[in-house]
Amino acid sequence: MRKSNKKAQLEPPMLVSAEQAANVFPAVRYFQIHFEFLQEQIQLILRNQEVLQQQMQQLESQLSRSAQGLRLNSKTLSPIERLTANRNATQDSETANLNLTGGR
Repeated sequence: MRKSNKKAQLEPPMLVSAEQAANVFPAVRYFQIHFEFLQEQIQLILRNQEVLQQQMQQLESQLSRSAQGLRLNSKTLSPIERLTANRNATQDSETANLNLTGGR
């Protein structure tokens, strides 16, 4: 047995014709289909990532406005600061509403 192992190690690799290899390995179309599938999955992931980034920006904006509202209600602000902050918050919400209507 030991001699056969040595003999197998010394023999050159087996050469196979292209026709025989084609029968053993999948066709090129097989790889093309899977590659196209992976490309579609990547595009889907990128689109989902963009949507999630937009949602994160909206959430951050809402949290920022909520934090402004909390600061407005706190007793540490002077009456002038509250008035100025209320005025700015009102202007921001009116601008957002104008943008959402699209000129209707």
